[in-house]
Amino acid sequence: MSPAVPAMDLSRLYRNRVFASNRIDSSRAYLRDALVEHDVRCGAGAIDSALYSAGSPRLQMFILRYGPEVEVRPQPFDGFALVQMPLSGSAEIESDGHCLSIGRGQVAVIAPRRSVRLRWSRDCEQLLLRIPLTLVHDAAVRSAQAPAATALQSAHRLHDGASAQWFGLVQSLMELALPDAADRPAACHPAWLEHVEQSLAYFLLTQQPAGGAPVLDDAALTLGAPSSGGGALEPPLAAAERYMRSRLCAPLSLEDLARAAGVSPRTLHMHCKRRFGVGPMVWLRQVRLEAARQMLERDADCLVTDAAMAFGFGHLGRFSAYYRERFGELPRQTARR
Repeated sequence: MSPAVPAMDLSRLYRNRVFASNRIDSSRAYLRDALVEHDVRCGAGAIDSALYSAGSPRLQMFILRYGPEVEVRPQPFDGFALVQMPLSGSAEIESDGHCLSIGRGQVAVIAPRRSVRLRWSRDCEQLLLRIPLTLVHDAAVRSAQAPAATALQSAHRLHDGASAQWFGLVQSLMELALPDAADRPAACHPAWLEHVEQSLAYFLLTQQPAGGAPVLDDAALTLGAPSSGGGALEPPLAAAERYMRSRLCAPLSLEDLARAAGVSPRTLHMHCKRRFGVGPMVWLRQVRLEAARQMLERDADCLVTDAAMAFGFGHLGRFSAYYRERFGELPRQTARR
């Protein structure tokens, strides 16, 4: 029997709805960019999919539902761990030979290298966290742990006591990173928010069962944030970044970036996912959002519309949604400061 879900206020996350649709293509297209390429097979019943998304500087939070029973087969991902927490319904997880089931109030950590298959029950709705493995490594280093401690197992479930604590940590992150009203920014010092992010990552490290194969190796420790600030980029990524930064207002396609990088679109996608944990087009969008934020912070007279148009965002509503998802506040709130 699954434990009760600890009392959580998810209203801040529910305000950031990305889509609600009766077509499975909508969720697949967005989640492909936000998480990983995947296939979805739906069972009988009407599709009632919805996605809510927001985040802090290094963590991404989602609430996702499909409606009918679904089977999801993501491609292997090695740049991040995905934490699943059913708010209703249940899920079965097969990851790198490990099989487990979770129900309402339980928490599963998934960080596969090879293969994963997810089965969600009818009316299953889950709270998901995307945690970069670089954050796990940073948390362990700052806590003076040995390198061997910086490894997450492929798939495991937290025990009930740890699950309750995890929900509490996630609630704290939401309250610090997300605004409590549509026109009110989140009030948190960046250093404290960074500490909370690292606390969540370190908590996962300390709650793993004994034994099992780790999924974080030396190669994973070179992963960086969606900018070149985490060390020298590989030549294809460096070339793509120079190209995109010289054309931040121009419409660019994946083929344009791949051509500038001198590789195929598939190879560029592989490099980008390995380095940043996202696809090239999401990386481009994040670079543009960061440039728009700098413009709003530097120029007290800058209008939100001007910042959006200057960096290729022709639809102001989508720009505001992306901006809030990335920075936890609306662009107009940045401009007011």
